[in-house]
Amino acid sequence: MRLRVPGDPWLYAFARVLLVTAVRVYGRFCEVGAGRLPAAGPAIVVANHPSDVDPILLGVTFPRTLHFVADVVQFRRGFVGPVIERLAAIPLHKGQPDRAALDRALRVLGSGGVVAIFAEGDLYRREDPAAFNAGVGLLAVRSGAPVVPVAITGAERLWSGGRLHWPWVRVNVGRPRSYAGLPRERVTYDRIAGELREAVISLHDQCPPGG
Repeated sequence: MRLRVPGDPWLYAFARVLLVTAVRVYGRFCEVGAGRLPAAGPAIVVANHPSDVDPILLGVTFPRTLHFVADVVQFRRGFVGPVIERLAAIPLHKGQPDRAALDRALRVLGSGGVVAIFAEGDLYRREDPAAFNAGVGLLAVRSGAPVVPVAITGAERLWSGGRLHWPWVRVNVGRPRSYAGLPRERVTYDRIAGELREAVISLHDQCPPGG
């Protein structure tokens, strides 16, 4: 089925090749469990957000095209905006209900695509994630798509003290979870958000030392 959302798959593929090369040159990167993302069909990737390079880390980890949910402010930035729009990111007005963002994410999932969400709703340069937003639970229940929790560790140490560092960066992917058929109510969405946060924390604890 043809994906019914805007975007440039050739640009995404080209960018991914370049970024995979860049990550290999960096050297201190490992991923565990990337094959847990279903090879086809809809899926929601839910991760913590400890650094500015997290979208790159997820894009390198998974061979499938990811449609990132991004703050609408990013779409207004000079160079970044046009690029992420061509990469089929989904603009979100943070801090308020955004029906357009929900509908677009559901269209992506309905077309068999993958939506990626940094569920804290903002960047937090720390190991343990902040509380996850209930919107991730709403999308999981409304779409019925499997949800794949992902822990990003080490990236929060890439920039500190006003300079760049060279830490090990790891992406640990958990097993898909299904929330299809659950009640469409706020208490359910909050519970799912809490469960996914705990899953990400658990994956962080499982990340192997070194490479």
